[in-house]
Amino acid sequence: MLEITVKTETGPDRSRTSAAELSALLRRIGSADDHFVVVERIPEAPQEFLQVWRDGEGPYTVEYREGSADRHFQAETADAEEVVAVFLAWARGADSWRTAWDWQRVDLFATPEVDPAVRAEAEEEARRVLRAGFHSFHDAARDLCDFIESWAEAEQDEEDGVGGDGDEGDGDEEAGGSGRGGRAALSLDAARRIVARLWEERLAEQEQWPEVTDADRVQRAFEALGSQGLTARMNFTCCARCGTAEIGAERAEGDRGYVFFHHQDTDAAADGHGLYIRYGAFADSPGSPGVSIGDRIGDTGSDTGSGKGSDAGTGTGTGTGADAGAGSSAGAAAEDVRKERTAAVGRAVAAALGEAGLTVEWDGDPGRAILLNPLDWRRRLPSAG
Repeated sequence: MLEITVKTETGPDRSRTSAAELSALLRRIGSADDHFVVVERIPEAPQEFLQVWRDGEGPYTVEYREGSADRHFQAETADAEEVVAVFLAWARGADSWRTAWDWQRVDLFATPEVDPAVRAEAEEEARRVLRAGFHSFHDAARDLCDFIESWAEAEQDEEDGVGGDGDEGDGDEEAGGSGRGGRAALSLDAARRIVARLWEERLAEQEQWPEVTDADRVQRAFEALGSQGLTARMNFTCCARCGTAEIGAERAEGDRGYVFFHHQDTDAAADGHGLYIRYGAFADSPGSPGVSIGDRIGDTGSDTGSGKGSDAGTGTGTGTGADAGAGSSAGAAAEDVRKERTAAVGRAVAAALGEAGLTVEWDGDPGRAILLNPLDWRRRLPSAG
């Protein structure tokens, strides 16, 4: 077995793989959701890795790094067997891989082809993503391309509205043209370079962080809650409505309720506004006639649970509205049970968060989200290059 860890775009990380398994992983890359392989040594050496990227039937772009950014090199080949040979030699500690190709030092950060306005917008978005701390390097770069595409379309729509002539492109579709259509095109390579510089900065910042951060404490609490019969998900979906609609699909057998925070919650926490935690009881948990979602968060202007719609597999709203037949004693009793089931989940969540060393704000109201405040959100970046 090879003393390495292997990360791929999809599938689990692997440790101490065989030469045959590593070779198979390398030969298959290039298809959708299977673009790269990253290998690191065991024990891990900081910022020391070998990685390869391939898109479709294009060439293999191979990079290795030995510490700082000025020790980052790259080569390209169309031969899969050459890639396999280099990776196996590196993994076995041989030196033959160093002379296999004409390695070129990589300027990780330069993007002269990108319009300054586009780069500024891309850097702002990349910083937001890295502060949240949930994206891998490759996911951050790929999502940045999508973000710039959407941003450019919005900019073009605004310009068309101001201009009033309705023409699109207007001769500016060439790369480097003066219109958004040309200037806003961000290649994956350029996105990776933009993310790379900010990634390096974030890694340097992390060196000054305490050993355990509040983000670590949140993760530990969620891991504990996952072992207590709750479906626990961090940075789950875009908003509260989508989260409550989709959390049922994540449910493990026997889970009586759930807890999550969504992307907007993460961004707010990273901006220093505390972290809201959503929770609820599944409708078919023992003795529960429905579900009440801890999602009303007062006058903060964030998402609120309106209780106006049904969430597939999770029930409805905040539990503060009236059920059909609530005027009857049976309806009132069902509502009381609903609230108590949700409150029980809320108490379990609040307890786990407090035990993790976090400051919890919650008055016991099952219709109100739990707030962690103050909270210093510092989540470390994933370790893969």
